[in-house]
Amino acid sequence: MDLTGVYVPLVTPFDESGRVDQARLGSAVEAVLAAGVHGIVACGTTGEGYALSLEERRAVTARIKEVVAGSVPILGGVGGMSTDQALDHALLAKALELDGLMVAAPAYCLPTPSELATHVSAVVNAANLPTVLYDYPQRTGVSFDIEALDALAPMELIVGIKEASGDLDRIGEVATRYGDAIDIVCGADAAAPVFFDAGVRCWIGGIANLLPTAHIAMLDPATRSEAYAAIVPILEFIESGSYNAKVKAGMAMRGLDVGVPRAPLAAVDTSTSAELADLLNAAGTWAPALSDV
Repeated sequence: MDLTGVYVPLVTPFDESGRVDQARLGSAVEAVLAAGVHGIVACGTTGEGYALSLEERRAVTARIKEVVAGSVPILGGVGGMSTDQALDHALLAKALELDGLMVAAPAYCLPTPSELATHVSAVVNAANLPTVLYDYPQRTGVSFDIEALDALAPMELIVGIKEASGDLDRIGEVATRYGDAIDIVCGADAAAPVFFDAGVRCWIGGIANLLPTAHIAMLDPATRSEAYAAIVPILEFIESGSYNAKVKAGMAMRGLDVGVPRAPLAAVDTSTSAELADLLNAAGTWAPALSDV
């Protein structure tokens, strides 16, 4: 798998009754494809995969694949709190013939590095798909530390790691230690230029649901500075809290209503919505209507 370009962990739209809205899901896929994104992650963190039943995951992923129709690669998000749950997610991706996986550490159970490596190995071997690791210890409670990565790096199917730990020193450490064996993927939206300046070629960013054009422009050195200056206030604001709710609220402001997050998360309040609207308006042409991209 060539990890190059912007991959969008697609939002999962819900209707007024809290059910998956398949029609609006199709519209969300079409919007990011029209903007020119290079790949999609189904049922990732921004897609609220943690809040979906296995059957909902199946329906969401199948709909994404139907609309994408082979035009860009699709990674299946893998999470859960046990190896059995992760295997369910991975085998679903395999059954639907996705292009790869994005595998997070199992949440809440706090495995040791050795246990984490065993967990991931079981998942990857079962699905037999190229895999991007997802290092997000603030959500899972554990990191893909050097001990775990040393055990996993020899696996040919481990092709990358989405680095969302917040520790920017990890970019150089992982690149130096593993070279071409594990590609680094940007997973820190507001710090994206640090990754690109270090040679990173891929960004898996949830805010690309809202700002796909600007995300793509930031990969190009010719437009990076201008795009970043325009949208960094938005990136920082969304990353400061209520990430999924703000992304969904912003999408509605830009013409694509995808509902609100599933409980226990809630929609943004009036003051937050107003601040987000001001930031989007200040970004000008870098935050266009999604129906126009």
